[in-house]
Amino acid sequence: MAEIKSFQALRYEKDVVTDFICPPYDVINPEEKERLKKLSPFNMVNVELPDSKNKINKYRNAANLMKLWQNNNVLVRVDKPALYFYEQIFEEIGIRMTRRGLFVALKLDDPNLKKSLMKPHEKTLLKPKIDRLKLLKATKANTSPIFGLFDDESRAVMDICKKIARRPPEITARDIQGTFHKLWIVVDKEIIETVKKCLSSKKIFMADGHHRYETAWNYSQERKEKDRFYNSDVEYNYILAYLCPTDDPGISIWPTHRVVEAPANLESNIEKFFDVHLAKDFQKLLKKETQPIMIFKDGKYRVLTIKKESFLKKAMPDKSKEYRNLAVSILHYLLVPDLSASNFIYVKNDKEAVFIAKKTNKIAVIVPAMPVEYLKNISLNNEVLPQKSTYFYPKLASGMVIRTL
Repeated sequence: MAEIKSFQALRYEKDVVTDFICPPYDVINPEEKERLKKLSPFNMVNVELPDSKNKINKYRNAANLMKLWQNNNVLVRVDKPALYFYEQIFEEIGIRMTRRGLFVALKLDDPNLKKSLMKPHEKTLLKPKIDRLKLLKATKANTSPIFGLFDDESRAVMDICKKIARRPPEITARDIQGTFHKLWIVVDKEIIETVKKCLSSKKIFMADGHHRYETAWNYSQERKEKDRFYNSDVEYNYILAYLCPTDDPGISIWPTHRVVEAPANLESNIEKFFDVHLAKDFQKLLKKETQPIMIFKDGKYRVLTIKKESFLKKAMPDKSKEYRNLAVSILHYLLVPDLSASNFIYVKNDKEAVFIAKKTNKIAVIVPAMPVEYLKNISLNNEVLPQKSTYFYPKLASGMVIRTL
């Protein structure tokens, strides 16, 4: 089960780090990268998405920056091993929400094993893993965390989070989306041991960071083969993880929509497998057990629902009911089964997806969000969904804490 430990993080010397944090690397477009770089020469985007400098490649440049920032006390080391409690306050559809969890060093487990404590739910791509491995090798640091969920039936960890949140935080920030970030550094040994004990019987459900987790595991195995003095507690056997209870009221899962060139068999697949509804019926059909799909093509919206459950069972015979009922599964197994992940543009906003579709003469596919219970059940069944099946909002900030190896 989950094994965590406290650690001495690197953190920015400042208490207000608005100009220094950035989102995870995979949601930063070129325009956003330039905006972040202008906030401060010390913004974490310079390490998360590094540039080459003169004849130094971008990964080595990232490592050099981290050393320089430490030498100049831009980044400082926490003086005692600690856990780092983290709160994000944000708005969704005008409703104020708070998500609470904590940063820990989480021991890695083979993600390829069915009995692994870490339960992924999405497929990964090779290119991002190559990129993250090169950065990890150069910096020897977890510059951004993975995001894991765990069941907290007794509410022990949630109660600790709420209690700690009553005192002033050590570090704060507010990002461009308006999310307020708060961080507490907790060195109290009793609290640390209580959290370790609570998590020791838990499985971790991967919410975000599949590529980073697999990269860290592969790196640990590579290091292990060459380490003559190996022991299981070495730092490269752990990863920086943000852990949050599954029933935290601040958990918000957004869908990830698709834009793609319409395949030749699109209309025949719609006619064969789907009933077609008006766009106005989409919200009503969300209440159905099997999720609907909305497509935008040639200036028109259509909502699709599966004609027969037997179509799902035939297309996905080895999958659970939760897996088969998800719109992203139906999309990739029945609507456009012949298209690979590289064919799609992934978009978090439905209006943006339609805009891109209009601009590129492609189609937009709008899908509903995945319920957290579906994510848990699919993970426990060791099933892996298509890439970009979930989008947890808000994203964790890179730069609140850094864990070195």
